[in-house]
Amino acid sequence: IRKLSMDSASHFFKDIDDKFRGPSLITFDADQTLYSDGANFESNPRLANYIYLLLKNDVHVAIVTAAGYEYQTAKYEFRLSGLLNFFKQKKLELDRCMNFYVFGGECNYLLQLSDDYHLHPVRESGPGGWLTSTRFLGDSPGNWSDECISKLLDTAECIFNESVREQRLVARVIRKKRAVGLVPADHELISRESLDETVLRVHDALQRSSVSIPFCAFNGGSDCWVDAGNKRVGVQILQAYLDVPPEKTLHIGDQFLNTGNDYAARDSCPCLWITKPEETTYILKLILRMAGVEQVNALPIVLEEVKGPGKKTSC
Repeated sequence: IRKLSMDSASHFFKDIDDKFRGPSLITFDADQTLYSDGANFESNPRLANYIYLLLKNDVHVAIVTAAGYEYQTAKYEFRLSGLLNFFKQKKLELDRCMNFYVFGGECNYLLQLSDDYHLHPVRESGPGGWLTSTRFLGDSPGNWSDECISKLLDTAECIFNESVREQRLVARVIRKKRAVGLVPADHELISRESLDETVLRVHDALQRSSVSIPFCAFNGGSDCWVDAGNKRVGVQILQAYLDVPPEKTLHIGDQFLNTGNDYAARDSCPCLWITKPEETTYILKLILRMAGVEQVNALPIVLEEVKGPGKKTSC
């Protein structure tokens, strides 16, 4: 895998007294990391099995995604149907199910798996609520005011509309509770250059504004979005909520350029930059093998190397 060698994360595997000699928390991007961009996790038994083995070894697993359906759990479950069905077929135990999380809207909507193999909202407020218990983090959503969120989204929406006019894009602007998106209209495609230009304009406008809360402006491949919050905040909240230090956390994603939404996670923990789900599969096999999980050795994998088609390596 390019971008970062496993030597860079070798500290995960040093403690030979632990049952699992690897990260305690692994967070994933969704699109293009666990499944193809714009698709769903439908059928990928090898990748599903590696995630299952992480959970069986008491690793916390979280999908930190820009998809922001608030707490409409059925929509997240649809995107992850193949993975959740795999857990159900394997009869994953309750305590292991509860180590699986989805963080929607970058850091705004936290859901947890239960032994009914459905996602459920994690309580936000009161003793033990994830918003309440992470307010000590200055950038936690529990510290944001409605006024600050509105100011962020108003600024982003204005820039998006301006970009549609000036670049003559066939596109429309969507406003959600904590996000604004620019998406194609009339089945037209928006060029990558136009999307990058729009994201950079938003970056510039927000950095010059008095907006005081963290944000993420990113090119989603076929659209672009601005979210209140970012993956740095999302990963840090999970670390605090689950009591996992940064050095025992690993984030895996495909968007680490400054117009991508994995970029901010670099400030919260070690990261692995992949380009497709096949690379994620390969990386998880290496992690499981280096952590001493014997079951993984019976599952050979063939990965197309990044350097070109037609050349394969098995591990």
